[in-house]
Amino acid sequence: MKLLTLLLVILFNITAYGNANTIDDMDDFDAYDNSGNNANGCKLVYDPYEKLNRKIFAFNSVLDYFLLRPAAIGYKRLTNNYTKTRVSSFIDNIDMPLTVVNYGMQANYDQSMKSIWRFIINSTFGIAGLFDVASEVGLPPTRQTFGNTLAYYGVPPGSYLVIPLVGSSNTRDASDPLFTNNYLNPVMWYTHKDFEIALSGVTKISDRYAVLPFSDYVMNNSTDPYITIREAAHQNREAAVAYPVNFICPIKVVKRVK
Repeated sequence: MKLLTLLLVILFNITAYGNANTIDDMDDFDAYDNSGNNANGCKLVYDPYEKLNRKIFAFNSVLDYFLLRPAAIGYKRLTNNYTKTRVSSFIDNIDMPLTVVNYGMQANYDQSMKSIWRFIINSTFGIAGLFDVASEVGLPPTRQTFGNTLAYYGVPPGSYLVIPLVGSSNTRDASDPLFTNNYLNPVMWYTHKDFEIALSGVTKISDRYAVLPFSDYVMNNSTDPYITIREAAHQNREAAVAYPVNFICPIKVVKRVK
């Protein structure tokens, strides 16, 4: 069942890639963008579902204000920096097999082996990943998801999406937080459901804590928080993926009024 789901995700993304590169009416396209934080990434955001996305953004914002943000503030006040570092290191280590698998799918066996060694060293000498010993011996952390692998093979980000209870994403990366991050992580195949739920909750709070200064600044100063967060999320994600050398990013814009 997991394999079938994964194959359907791959098929969906390949279809989205084909649609993104098909030009039926040149008047629908403003230009091909080939810049950004990534050397040849997609700088502009394609947001054809903005009306729906804004509604989901508002829904997520209410839940965040009453649930997730207070939890992150509590985490900030009740734990010291030492504890926060240990939690972050543990989460990163649990996630490392996902990086190993995706580097393997990219045929990047050098990085895949480095990630394996990083996981082994931190799981043993680092006491289940609580301490990042591997970085001290020249194995810094990297993170690769299925979205990174698709980008490696030339799949563009596609349409910007706001996912309920998750937040900013796009059609290429949408499956990552929903299921492929777990399906492609061998560690998660053997963990108890209760541990998986607890890990998900701790990760969510830790991640929310990390962006507290940014989110508070945006909510207090931005005239349109949706646009600000959309642009920041898009650019941050584009900086984290690597496209093929000759990749060209097609950017579809709103049809011009004739």
